[in-house]
Amino acid sequence: MSAKYKLIENPPAAAKNGVTALHARIVPSRTATIDDLAAEISTMSSFSLGDIKGLLASFTQVVGSRLKNGENVNLEGLGSYSVSLGCPKDVTSDKQIRSESVHFKGVNFRCSQKMKATLKSMKLERVPAEKKNEYADEERLLRILAYLKDHRTANSTDCMRVNQCSRYIALQDLHLLIEAEKVEKLGSGKNVLYMLRA
Repeated sequence: MSAKYKLIENPPAAAKNGVTALHARIVPSRTATIDDLAAEISTMSSFSLGDIKGLLASFTQVVGSRLKNGENVNLEGLGSYSVSLGCPKDVTSDKQIRSESVHFKGVNFRCSQKMKATLKSMKLERVPAEKKNEYADEERLLRILAYLKDHRTANSTDCMRVNQCSRYIALQDLHLLIEAEKVEKLGSGKNVLYMLRA
């Protein structure tokens, strides 16, 4: 079985001498769940499906507990997990930070060399390029406004889908709509939403 990939244009800002480069990106066929993993493991062992699901649930709980206690977790053959932290921006002295202002930011995963070696032999198959409708600048803005009128809110991914464009262009369009005071931005980071201004 082959993994599928497609070629994606890099953002215009990364273009060299006016030429936009491409990069390859995996096209996931689906997302495997704990139930899927448990079912597959049960066919390879003498353990029942219920036993394996219970074990995986306990395993997940223990990994979370270890990370919460400030430990790194190394799963031999798979990789290692560690916690990353966040703190206020523009801090230049440790006296500017209180313990309460340091917070959990995310979890880092570093793939093991053994897993990387296994994945190097993966078979890849290119997905045929989709034909894109290229909308004019003004038409893209109107399509975003129409979407917001019907759905009330949208994120950058919604705008990419509506106009069949890159995230770079979708964010540029949203910025123009904000400057024109037609759209307002809600939230920050990965939780940003856009809606029509009242």
